[in-house]
Amino acid sequence: MIIRALPEESPRKLNILLAEDNAVNSVLAQKLLQKQGHTVTSANNGIEALKLWEENRFHHFDIILMDVQMPEMDGLQAATRIRERELGTGAHIPIIAVTAHAMKGDRERCLAAGMDGYIAKPINPSELAKAIQATVPVGAKIAAVPADPVLKGPSDIELLARFDGDSALLKELAGIFLQECPRVLDEIRAALGTADLRALERAAHTLKGSVGNFAMPGPWETAQRLELLAKSGQLSGAQEIFHVLEQQIVRLNQILARHAAEPARQPL
Repeated sequence: MIIRALPEESPRKLNILLAEDNAVNSVLAQKLLQKQGHTVTSANNGIEALKLWEENRFHHFDIILMDVQMPEMDGLQAATRIRERELGTGAHIPIIAVTAHAMKGDRERCLAAGMDGYIAKPINPSELAKAIQATVPVGAKIAAVPADPVLKGPSDIELLARFDGDSALLKELAGIFLQECPRVLDEIRAALGTADLRALERAAHTLKGSVGNFAMPGPWETAQRLELLAKSGQLSGAQEIFHVLEQQIVRLNQILARHAAEPARQPL
C-alpha cells in the first residue's frame, strides 16, 4: 500500500488540488474545504490539473478532487494520465471523483480510471469530509515514499519467500510463466486491436493472476488496470497502459529467466 498512516497528535490539514471548471461549484468546494482547515489550489480543467500535479509531484498535494466532466481533458483522462506516470514509482496520490452523473456504472468507470473515491454533486459538506477522511485519514500523516526505478524487481529473498524458500518450485513456475506469457500478451494485444472488451478482461485477469506470484507488484497493478478498463466498457488510455505493461513484463521475464536457468537448491 502506498499511503502509510503514522500517528499524529492533531488532525492533519491537507493540501488539496481541486479540478473543477464550473465557477460556482469551484468556489463552493474551495470554501467548504477551507472551512475544514485545508489549503486548496484550483485548476479549471484536466490539463491544468495534470500540469499542477506534475509541477508539485511527490512533494505538495495530498489529494486531488477531480470533476469528471471538464473541457479540454476530462477527469477520467487526467486520472488515467496520473496513474500511468505513477506506475512503478511507489507514488500514489489519492483522487476523488466529483460528478453530477448518477448513472449506473459511473462509479465503476471512475475507479477503473484509477480514482480512489467518488462523490456526487451537488456537494454535501458532510459527505465531502467523509470521502476525504476515508481516502486520506485526516488524523494521519502520509509518509514520504521515495521514487523507485520504474522497472525495479524483487530481491531473490523476496521472490523465494513467495515459494516457501523452494527454489525448485520457483524454477518450475518461472519456466511455465516464461512459456505462457507471450501467448497471453498476444491475446491482450489482439483484444486491444479489435476492442474486444471481454477478451481483454479475460486475458488481463489471467496475466494478473500469474504475475501476482512473483513479488513484483508493478505488472500486477498494470494488468489490473487493463482488466478494470475492460470491465468499465471504455478503453481510453488502454494502449498506453499496455505499453507500460510490456516494459514491466520484459523486466520480470529477465528476472525469471535467470531463476529458470539456475540449478534448484533445497528449500530453506
